[in-house]
Amino acid sequence: MYYNNRRLALSIFWVVVGAVLVVLSVTEVLDSSVYAGMGGALMAVGCLQAIRNVKYRKDPEFREKVDIELNDERSKYLRMKSWAWTGYIVVLVQAVGVIVALVLGNETVQLVLAYSVCLILAVYWVVYMILNKKY
Repeated sequence: MYYNNRRLALSIFWVVVGAVLVVLSVTEVLDSSVYAGMGGALMAVGCLQAIRNVKYRKDPEFREKVDIELNDERSKYLRMKSWAWTGYIVVLVQAVGVIVALVLGNETVQLVLAYSVCLILAVYWVVYMILNKKY
């Protein structure tokens, strides 16, 4: 993470968007309470990111810790491996879900899960081909 005013501005933007969603939901301009929850979540994330950004700017020890965490080869390897495992697990769980939905006769869930598995595998294949040519 580098010293960047855009990151702080983006955090403030999310707080403002969240506040607007909450206000619009409370004043019943937006009908669903989902918008109030989404607005609250955006405000919370924006505030936490802004606090983290300010702390990164002010605290040299925190800055060094964050920079090491982001640039360390071990951390990069662990992030890559965790994404790989997550992909395997999600595809397998969804594939099992397709079979369970088929047995239970829930065609809509079956189709959504099957299309999701197909999309994930198609994206995987395209990325694999691109990376195969690159490396």
